[in-house]
Amino acid sequence: MDIHHIFPQDWCKSHNIKPAVFDSIINKMPLSYRTNRIIGGVAPSKYVATLEKGSNTTPPIASQTLDDYLKSHLINPTLLRADKFEVFMYDRQKRLLALIERAMGKSAYTGDIAEEGEDVEADEDMAEAELTMAAE
Repeated sequence: MDIHHIFPQDWCKSHNIKPAVFDSIINKMPLSYRTNRIIGGVAPSKYVATLEKGSNTTPPIASQTLDDYLKSHLINPTLLRADKFEVFMYDRQKRLLALIERAMGKSAYTGDIAEEGEDVEADEDMAEAELTMAAE
């Protein structure tokens, strides 16, 4: 198993998305070594089409089957197929947080209540990551 960037690093870099944003766990999922090599660094819309089409060495995957697999990883297939990075990140963050809250049996802290302790200023990458996550 590999840990795969859902929006690949090369694609993110070519769209001027910083590593502090695209290296988030929100943009990662487990994937087989072979499938990770098929996907490469192209846009999700392209690698989804490649997986659906298949090749000489890999069978095609039906669209609904692939969508079901993506949904099982809390990935919205429509956002992925449209290469909507910021909306995808916001949506998946909400889905992952809801899963965590269900597992904990309580709401997670979302930053809307001041915490006690020392304030630490965010660096430039963290500030951009926070802005990306706030995008709808």
